[in-house]
Amino acid sequence: MMEKRKFRLGDYEFDTYKEYLEAQEDLKKIDLITEEVDINDVDVAARLYTRIRNKEIVFHSKIGINFFMYLSDIVANHSMVMVEEKKAQEDLKKKNSKRAKNYRIAGVACVFAAVACFVYFAYADYLEEQSALEMKRLQNMQNMTGHYIEEEDFLEDPDEQMADARDEASGDENAGKTEASDQPEALPEILPEYQEIYEENKDLVGWLQIEGTVINYPVLQSDSEEDSQFYLTHSFAKKKDKNGSLFMDYRNDFVDRDTNIIIYGHNMKSGAMFGSLKKYLDKDYLEKHARIRFDTIYERGTYEVIGAFLSEVSYQDEYMFRYYNFLNANNESEFEAFCVNVMQLDALKNTTLDAEYGDQLLTLSTCSSYTEEGRMFILAKRIK
Repeated sequence: MMEKRKFRLGDYEFDTYKEYLEAQEDLKKIDLITEEVDINDVDVAARLYTRIRNKEIVFHSKIGINFFMYLSDIVANHSMVMVEEKKAQEDLKKKNSKRAKNYRIAGVACVFAAVACFVYFAYADYLEEQSALEMKRLQNMQNMTGHYIEEEDFLEDPDEQMADARDEASGDENAGKTEASDQPEALPEILPEYQEIYEENKDLVGWLQIEGTVINYPVLQSDSEEDSQFYLTHSFAKKKDKNGSLFMDYRNDFVDRDTNIIIYGHNMKSGAMFGSLKKYLDKDYLEKHARIRFDTIYERGTYEVIGAFLSEVSYQDEYMFRYYNFLNANNESEFEAFCVNVMQLDALKNTTLDAEYGDQLLTLSTCSSYTEEGRMFILAKRIK
């Protein structure tokens, strides 16, 4: 008998794909909560505990249940500490040696807990430092210094650049030509600055940099829907990392270029990854940081920000515009429909969108706390 397929998410195992998807949604909610607030703060934990009990925040999987139990433990432990402190005061007044002994045991337990917390946070700081050093090493390998915007980089049409790269990779079109026309087209040659980095992780698809910001990172892409969220919680080296990595939508084709390339990243409180994107909700900031450098591993590209937007994740049974599903426009009508819909999400109250059919678009998307399941994204178009 064929063994029933299991679905795994971290240390959790699920019997059905539906349970697996529910667990992914719960994990997204938990990541959003822990990025925005300190759940180890007793008051914060108590408020979250109450909201979950009142079904203001709903979880559907054992991951969410375990998170709720963790909050319950924090609230319960705080209550126990208060009770123990009150008992200790009574014990001192009554000079009850037995209860005094129990209080001393509780004190020792608190010391051990404090030491454990210190070790945990020290280790977290160590991992954070190692992640920063690793990113610095990759940035040095990529060596964007002095290469952010060169005039000659966009004198030539990007479509012609890609065509030239393909010609160089495949050689003279008449050399060794056969009657067969179904031979696979050779990929372009990887740009020199990305060759060594690509050898370290072949999920590398490009590099994103915005001058004057901390955004200067490799962009990765998983090759399947099942692994599409992998880099949400893993570094370039494929190690667990709360910062995650920047990653391209797994559906995007960056070789035969889609109309719209979508790149996701965490909204970190430290400002890492896409933690600084929220600043684009200020018009002055947008104008001062409008130029984006996004290279694929095969060609260089320069983009200009044309808008900042606020949205939220919608579910299958909700009739809402999903900006993250716009990858290609097959005709001018589809492109115009996207422009009309996306302008309904414009955070800066602009009346027009500086884009036209044929433009190559770039979307940078991250979480936003303006509402539950909120998303913030900026839209840029390629400069030819």
